[in-house]
Amino acid sequence: MTRALLPEAPALPPLPGHARARRWLLRTWQGRALLVALVVWVLDGLLGVLGLGAPEWLLVVSRVVLVVFATWGVWRVLHGLSNRLLWRIRTKLILSYLFVALVPVVLLTLFFTIGGFLFMGLTASRLVTGEIDRAGDILRTTAQAALAALPTGEDKAVAAVEARLAPARAVHPGLGWTYLRAQRVAAASGEAPREAPVWWTVPGFAGMVSLPRGAGERPQSVVRAMWRTGTSALLLQVPADPAFFEDLERRTGIHVIDLSEAGESGTAEERGASLTVASGPAAEPKDGDRARPPMQEGLVFVAFPEKTDWGTGETSVVLEAPFPFQFQPMTLARRLSPGLFPRETGMTTLPDLLLFGMGAAGLIFLVLYGVALALGLGLARSITRGVHELSVGTQRLREGDFAHVIPIRSRDQLGDLAESFNRMSLGIRDLLREQTVKERLEEELRIARQIQMSLLPGAALKSVPGVRVAALCLPAAEVGGDYYDVLPLGPTRMGVLVADVSGKGTSAALYMAELKGLVLSLSRIYDSPARLLVETNRILAANMDARTFVTMTYAVLDTAARTMRFARAGHNPLIHMDASSRTTRLLAPPGLGLGLDRGELFEAILEEQEVPLLPGDVFLLFTDGLSEAMNSGAELFGEGRLRRILEQGAELGSEEMRERILEEVRRFVGDEAPHDDLTLVVLKVAPEESKA
Repeated sequence: MTRALLPEAPALPPLPGHARARRWLLRTWQGRALLVALVVWVLDGLLGVLGLGAPEWLLVVSRVVLVVFATWGVWRVLHGLSNRLLWRIRTKLILSYLFVALVPVVLLTLFFTIGGFLFMGLTASRLVTGEIDRAGDILRTTAQAALAALPTGEDKAVAAVEARLAPARAVHPGLGWTYLRAQRVAAASGEAPREAPVWWTVPGFAGMVSLPRGAGERPQSVVRAMWRTGTSALLLQVPADPAFFEDLERRTGIHVIDLSEAGESGTAEERGASLTVASGPAAEPKDGDRARPPMQEGLVFVAFPEKTDWGTGETSVVLEAPFPFQFQPMTLARRLSPGLFPRETGMTTLPDLLLFGMGAAGLIFLVLYGVALALGLGLARSITRGVHELSVGTQRLREGDFAHVIPIRSRDQLGDLAESFNRMSLGIRDLLREQTVKERLEEELRIARQIQMSLLPGAALKSVPGVRVAALCLPAAEVGGDYYDVLPLGPTRMGVLVADVSGKGTSAALYMAELKGLVLSLSRIYDSPARLLVETNRILAANMDARTFVTMTYAVLDTAARTMRFARAGHNPLIHMDASSRTTRLLAPPGLGLGLDRGELFEAILEEQEVPLLPGDVFLLFTDGLSEAMNSGAELFGEGRLRRILEQGAELGSEEMRERILEEVRRFVGDEAPHDDLTLVVLKVAPEESKA
C-alpha cells in the first residue's frame, strides 16, 4: 500500500553535546578505543613521574590510535565548518568565481615565473660555459702565436716564449706553461703538465680539464690549451678560480661561486659559508678597474661545462662537479640588451620597457578583474534570491502548506522553475485528494482479498482416508480469479476441483465466488463430474458476460472403489505420476470452457474419464499461472519441468511436493513479477501400510 504524502512527524529534540559525547565514548567501539588510548597516555605520564613506564608496544598502539582520531576529529571540524559556511549558495558562487579567476592567474604566474627563471638561468649558464670556451680559444691562439717563428737557439726560444706569454700572464696571473722541444721540457712555469698526453695528435687543443684531488676533496677545474709546431709544443693552464670569472662578472653581473675553499670534506656550516655572497648595491664597472664589484643577492643556478679527461682525451659533462653561480635576472637582462631611449626617460633598456608594459597590463587586469567580480556578485545575488525563495517554498511545502505561492520576478529559468514549483504544489494538493480515494479503494480491495481467501479451504482441507491433499493459491493482484476446493462427499468419497476465471481483478473474483456457490450446491446433487460441469455451464452461460469464460477440472475420488473419475472443461491437463514406474503422463480428456457455449456443443465435446488409485500415485491439478510462469528471458516454466519434479520427488509427501514445486518456480522466475494467478492441488494416494 502506498504511503500518504503527509507532513513528517516532528523530530525529537537533539541531545546536549556532553550527553552525545558520553554516549559515543561509552557505547561505541570507536569511543571505547579512544578512551583506552587516552587512559594509557595519561597513566604513562603519571608513571613517568615515578620513574616507571608502560610497555613500549602499548604506547605505540595508543599513539597510533590518538593520531588517527586526531586526524579524524580535525577532518570532522573542517567538514562541519565548511558545511556551515558554505550552506548559502551565494557564498558558494562567490567562492567559485574567486577560484575560477584566481587559480588560473596563480598557476599562470607560477608557470611564467618558473619558465622565466629557467630561461634566465640557462642563458646565464650558457654565458658561463661560453666564457670558458672563449678563454680556451684565446689560450690556444696565444700558444700558437708564441710558437710562431721562434729563434733556433733553445735559450733564445725560451726567452721569446716567455716574452710572448707576458700579456696572457697579465690577464691570468695564475697562468702556468710548459715549453717542450723534441718531447723534452725546455722550460716550465706554474702547475702546467710537464708532458703532452698520448692521445694528442692534432696541432691544437683547448678545453676544461678536471684534476683529481685526494679522497673526499672536490676536483679542481682548470682550462688548458696546447699547440704543436714541428718538434716544439706549448702547454698552457689557467685555474678556473674566482679571478678567472672576474671579467664575466663585470660584463654580465654573473658571480661564479667558489667551492674550493670549504671542499666536500668540510662541514655543512662551512659549505654554507662558502656560498654566502655579500649583499649590497651593484657597482657599475669602470674601465681598467680590476676590482670585483660587490654582488647583490640573487638567484642561484648551476652550469655544466664539458670537461676533457686528461688521461683518455674523452670529453663529457661531469655532473658531480658543476659550477654554481648567482645572478640577478634584471641586471643580466639590462647588461645584455642595448639602450633604446635616452636616460632622461627612465627606460634605457629593453627590460625596462618590458617591465613597464607588464605593469600597465597588470593594472588593466586588476581593473577588469574588479569589474568582473562586481558583475559576478550582482549576478550571484540575482540567482541566489530566486533560489532562496525556492528554498523557502520547499520548506513551507514540507510543513504541509501547499497553498504557498512563490513570486515570479523574472522570465528566465529561475522564473520558469518558480512557476513549475507553484504548479507542482497545486498538483500535490490534487494528488493528496486522489491519494485519499486510492487508499479507500485499496482498503476495499484488501477486504475483498480477505473475503476471497476465506472462500478457499486453506489449511482446513478435508480429505478421506488413504489420500493426502496439499493445495496453494497465490493471486497475482489484490484479488484473483483462481479457485480450488476439496468437497467431502461421503466417508470414502471427496470432490476436488481447480478453476480459472478469465481475466483478473474484481470481476474475476466475483465470478469465482459465484462458481463456488454453484459447485457447493451441485456437488450434492450430481455424482458424475461431467454432469456437474454440464449443469454449471448451463447456469453460467445464461448469466456470464460474453467476454468471460471459466476453465475447470473436477474430479471425484472414491477410496473404497480405488478410482478417480474426472472431467475437464477446457482446463490444463492433470499430471499423473505412476508410483510403480516413476513416470508421468498428462490426463487431458476433451472439454470446452464454461460459458463459451450454452449447452449442446459443450455437452457433446465434454468427456469423463476414470483412472485407478494405486498406492503412491500422485495427481497434480494446476492453473496456467503455474505452467506459464515466465522468467526474465520470456521463457515459460512449462509442464515438462512439473513432470520432472514429480518424477524426482516420488517419495515426498503431498505438502513436501507442493513446497518443492513452489521453490522451483520461484528459482526459475527470479525477480520477475507474476503474470497470472498461481494455483495447484497435489493429491497423493497413501501406500498400503499407511492407509490405515
